[in-house]
Amino acid sequence: MSRSRPSLHYAEEPEPIAGAGSGHILREIYALLQEAGEPLDEERLVQGLRERAKLALELPSRQSLTQLLASSDLFERDPAGRWQPAIWSLWQGELEHLDFVVLDTETTGLRPGRDRIIELGAWRLRGELLSGQFHSLVNPERPVPAAVVRLTGIDEQSLAAAPAIELVLPELLRFCTGAILVGHNLGFDLHFLAYEAASLNARLPLAGIDVPILARRLLPDQRRFGLAALARRLHVPLTTPHRALADAEATAKVFVKLLRLARQEGLTTYGQLLQYLQPAPTEREELSTGQIRPLSVPGQPEQRAESQQAGRPSAKRRPGPSVWSPLSGTLWLNPAWRRTFPAQPGVYLMKDGAGHVLYVGKARCLKTRLASYYHHRPGVRPRIDGLLQQVQAIETRPLGSELEALLVESQLIKELQPPYNIQLREYARYPFLKIDVHQPFPRVVITREPGADGACYFGPFRSERSLALTLELLERLFPLATCTRPLPPAGAPSAPCLRYHLGRCLAPCSGQADPGHYRQMIEEVCAFLAGKRPELLARVRHQMEEAAQALHYERAARLRDMLQSAEEVLLSQRLISSAVAANNLLIAYPSAWEGHNELFLIRHGRLLELQRVPHEEQATRQALGHLLARAAALPAPPTTVGQAEIDQIMIISRWIKRHSQDHAFFSLTSQALAEAQAREQLIEAIWQTLCAQQRGPGPLAQSYELGPDGQARDKMAQM
Repeated sequence: MSRSRPSLHYAEEPEPIAGAGSGHILREIYALLQEAGEPLDEERLVQGLRERAKLALELPSRQSLTQLLASSDLFERDPAGRWQPAIWSLWQGELEHLDFVVLDTETTGLRPGRDRIIELGAWRLRGELLSGQFHSLVNPERPVPAAVVRLTGIDEQSLAAAPAIELVLPELLRFCTGAILVGHNLGFDLHFLAYEAASLNARLPLAGIDVPILARRLLPDQRRFGLAALARRLHVPLTTPHRALADAEATAKVFVKLLRLARQEGLTTYGQLLQYLQPAPTEREELSTGQIRPLSVPGQPEQRAESQQAGRPSAKRRPGPSVWSPLSGTLWLNPAWRRTFPAQPGVYLMKDGAGHVLYVGKARCLKTRLASYYHHRPGVRPRIDGLLQQVQAIETRPLGSELEALLVESQLIKELQPPYNIQLREYARYPFLKIDVHQPFPRVVITREPGADGACYFGPFRSERSLALTLELLERLFPLATCTRPLPPAGAPSAPCLRYHLGRCLAPCSGQADPGHYRQMIEEVCAFLAGKRPELLARVRHQMEEAAQALHYERAARLRDMLQSAEEVLLSQRLISSAVAANNLLIAYPSAWEGHNELFLIRHGRLLELQRVPHEEQATRQALGHLLARAAALPAPPTTVGQAEIDQIMIISRWIKRHSQDHAFFSLTSQALAEAQAREQLIEAIWQTLCAQQRGPGPLAQSYELGPDGQARDKMAQM
């Protein structure tokens, strides 16, 4: 398997006072202040930093800490001289005295970078009064799609003399200085503005309010939240739809009327408004399985302002982001990294300051996936909050396909055991049931180390409780020997135990049991665990229903748990068995690397070999011949499925199922593996398919080329 060179992205902190660790110290200070819920002086901040064991850096002195905080616009002093996040004073501001800028953009499409801004419009508000406007067309320096021309009326001729975004954006940022951003679907506008600001090393205001989210809170009976629908509901004229300045003006007037409704709910400060916009407790449960700390607004009560106090029915709360938070992932992750993330499938490794891997992830497009962390809203997924606060470097490893990324991710998690990866790194703990069919009287035993010893293995079980329940069910259904004493002929005969007299054991310990009868019973146990005896589960289900009807609820609940556990392991066993039996094939796709193909040899559900070869006939035919020869050398499936193979088999099986309609799968028939003519026909079919796919981009290869720095470039995004 060929490997591309990994790309490292390290923090580029601008503050010179505390060196490379200053950005990490600022993030720790921000977290300390959030936990304290009140401003702190330098002495308490230094003490708090010393107590936080996560800091593996030299702590600053009180004087250097003061200089560091003064150099960052994230912090300010309160009237008593203590330090607090600058956003806190904004939270305490009265809504009627705050400045807002309501903005709107028109673009050539939906993706920043590939698409560009063609118009910017904004209105500045002080309370309810419109106090100024900003408007400019923007030359996108690329063609404008016909659909956009029809929608907006903005054509290339009108944009030819317009200034470029490099000239317009600084003027817009000056217009927005000191104001809170507002927009209709504000995230869309900010994604485009953030992309343009990054190339100019400009800083966008991060606090903002999305009008549809505010409307959902205040207008619970409203069904549609598009700008036109809200304008009709609130009697706001919409003069020229899909033009930036007109849409910004309509949004501003809608926002003013929503603020009036908010004041009727008792919301007078910006902090109260943010608190009101946070998801309700039931919604937090939908957003995250963990406990979520509500937004802490200093000087405000922790509970939400309730509309019942005003005699109104409570607004129906809807989950989802309510504001463009100043505490997004941008606070923790270096924005400079975003410019170098490759637009290619691959894996990424998030590391702390000491270089330890915290998390391994995979992506069909690394650039898109990693960009999503910059828009993460704290509080929704606390585990992600903890991860992002520790990340000091992100290593990317571009690969040739999504399938390779899935497999490499699984391999790296098993190898590195990152603390923030939970599921795939637990594979070594999965227990199996083992039945050694070579013994005269096999027992059902638990093992964590399946081996190629001819025994039958069933599993894996995801928990000890699931395993115990399945064993209990087997002992209820079959007269299995459960004792640990040596059985004849290896051991001396002994008197049968109580289980024999209750009819729940065949008593092989007595030396009188018929080995043939016992083996027949073991065959039924294996058939049941392989999912071939559904009538036995039906019998247990009938017993459960009878127990429930007789009001024996504890027994019914126990039987229910046994059924659920057994059905879980039976499903897992069927999936693995079918994958081992069915997935014997070659997968051939154009690679994400320009001019190459990806060849996967899947044998008995496992990845036997991956080759990345140039799209040249001789090289491809030679590689295919090698893979087919290797497949022919393994005619029989392995006798067992090991722990480390479980995840790989399931990953490949699920991926094949998702892509089953692709013309990229070629079955390895016995004829193709044994006969030279059939093998040549298969190679020819694969080569012709690859040629057809190279002429049109396949699902795994959007069309990439290598840049001078060795990184893949999305050619379509550059057109």
